This record gives sequence, structure tokens and C-alpha cells, in this order.
Amino acid sequence: MSRQWFSALGYLSIFLMPALLLIGAIEDSPWLAFGVVALVFPLARVAFGALPSAGAPEWNETVATFLDRLPLAYAATLPICLLAGLTFAGAPLSGNAAALLGFALSLWMTLLFGTCVAHELIHRRDKNQAMLGHVLAGMCGYPALGMEHLAHHARPGDTRHAEYPLKAESVWAFAGRRMWRVASELFGPAAPVWSPQAQMPNLVRTRMALLATALTWASFGAIAGWSGAFLYLVMMMGVAFGIQLITYIQHWGLGDDSIPDRIAHGRGWEEDCRFQAWVTLSISLHDEHHRDSRRPYYRLDLAPDSPRLPAGYVLLMFASLIPWVWRRVMTPAHQHWLARPGSPLSAGRRLTCFGLHELRAPMSR
Repeated sequence: MSRQWFSALGYLSIFLMPALLLIGAIEDSPWLAFGVVALVFPLARVAFGALPSAGAPEWNETVATFLDRLPLAYAATLPICLLAGLTFAGAPLSGNAAALLGFALSLWMTLLFGTCVAHELIHRRDKNQAMLGHVLAGMCGYPALGMEHLAHHARPGDTRHAEYPLKAESVWAFAGRRMWRVASELFGPAAPVWSPQAQMPNLVRTRMALLATALTWASFGAIAGWSGAFLYLVMMMGVAFGIQLITYIQHWGLGDDSIPDRIAHGRGWEEDCRFQAWVTLSISLHDEHHRDSRRPYYRLDLAPDSPRLPAGYVLLMFASLIPWVWRRVMTPAHQHWLARPGSPLSAGRRLTCFGLHELRAPMSR
């Protein structure tokens, strides 16, 4: 029982980002949240190791109830931390360029991690919790998340609609293509979300997400004036790009242009760092999530034949921004999985597992 609570309490790490944002604002350390993500999160593998090979535990009912309610508590906590942090953020919003950049990056990371919790709630069967997930996504600056992501599950491996990136495509090209498609399909003049006659549940939830975005933007403006309102608009663009960046990491080389005979349920790269599973509510177990999108985060496990990322999300987010670095790192991992899908590699307690792949493997262009 105590071991179960140890594993369960690790998921409290989802509150780290809102807490760090607020502490950074109070202590005049606007870079704090972003610095912890960039410098400390990648080291968490060394401290906490990999997920157990035995798979997800059979949770005690009390522990499972605690885990099930955790995203609801987060949804109540995030707006308090955001607005309180904005209230205390004097220096960043007073013209100090370095402080403003640090606060903006910390806020961006906080909102981006917030979409992980929104993602979990959006997939829930409970209608009220699913609605809360859409609202939380809207608060985080990306009201399209719910409809976009559910469509993503309905189009496994689809590169034509930019659900998956083309293998030869950079993250920049993919993000631009995908954001344009999402914007035109969901929010164009003829999109059903604007039609008063369209009352499908997900359309209603998307409208609530848009309302949450508008109210959050108005709150930023009320607290910090035009600079706060402008900051939130920049955050909306940053979160939109961040979502596509993560989608790129999760699905590069797994689309219908690369593995048409292996798409099945929609393949996804996975990573077995225990802390990363905690802080993202198991988004890093993405192949298994595509197999059963309704399964709650605390019951997900690594798929036995999933492609495995050669490092955690934070390091790969930076690597993906430079296409030749991305190909250098990911091509050997992709080739390993194609050749030996039943023998995934784990970094154990290493910071990364770059060394476990042959970096001189030929690169496709």
C-alpha cells in the first residue's frame, strides 16, 4: 500500500509548474519555472529511473480515487496560480526585457503542461469532466485542443491532413501545415462551431473552450492592462505551436508515408522515464494511449512493441527545432524499431539513451 502511494504521489508533480510560476512571480525570479523545466526536468530520469517492467499497478480503490480526482483539483488550482502570478509579476510587465522574456517562457511552459491535464479530461466518459477538459484547454490558450485531438484519433497515420508529420518534414513545416488546417476546419467562416443550429456535444464544448479563452484574455487585460492582454495573445500562439511540436515528436516517422502496413490503431513514440509519465499524466505512453484512448492515465503502461524515443520530451523539443539535429538523433531510433519492434531500448537511469543507438546509421532524406 505504501509503495502504491509513493507511485501515486508522483503525479502531484503536475502542480509543479503553476507553483513555480507563482513562486517566481512573488520572489522576482521570472525565469524559475522555465529554468526548472529546461535544466532540472531532464535530470529527473537519473533520480526516479524508468517505469517498472511489471506494468501499471492494480491500484487500491482509495489510491485510484485519489488519482482520478487529481486532474479536477488541478483545474481548480491553475487559474488561481495564473492570475495571482500575473498580479505579483511587477518587474516583467514594467518594461524589463529580460524579466519579461523569462516570465513569458515560464508562463508558456506552465500553459503547455496544463494542456496535458486538459487532454486527460477531454477523453473522459463523464460529460462534465470532458467539458472541464475543453474549458481548461481554452484557459491554457488553445481552445481547439478537444476537437483537434479527437479528430487526430479518428485519422490514424494520416499525413495528408497533417495528423501525422511526413518523415521528410521539419517541425516548422508540419506545425504550419497543421495549424492552418486546424484553423480552417474548426474556426473558418463556414466551420460548424459558429452555426447556432449545430449542437453536437464536442461543438458545444469547443464553444465553452472559446469562452474560457476570451475570459482568460480579459482577465489578463484587467490585471495587467494592455501588456497583459498582449502577453496572453502571444501565449496563445506559443501554446498552439507547442502542441504541434509535441505531436511531431510523438508521431514522426509513424505516418502512412513511412509505415503503411503498421499503422493499425495509430502508432506513437513512447518514453519510459517515470517522472515524465508523472508530470504529463502519461502522455509519454502514447502508443498505448492510441490503442485505448479512454483508459485513464494511471492505468496506462508501455506498449511492448512501441517505438521508443531516445530522450525525454524536453530535450527532444529543443532538438526538433534544428532539423539536422533531429534527424541525427531520431533516424537511428526509427531504424532500430523497424528492424526490432519487439526489442525496445530503455535508458534506465541514464539522462538520455542517445548512446544506445548507433548515431552513424544512414539517414534518410
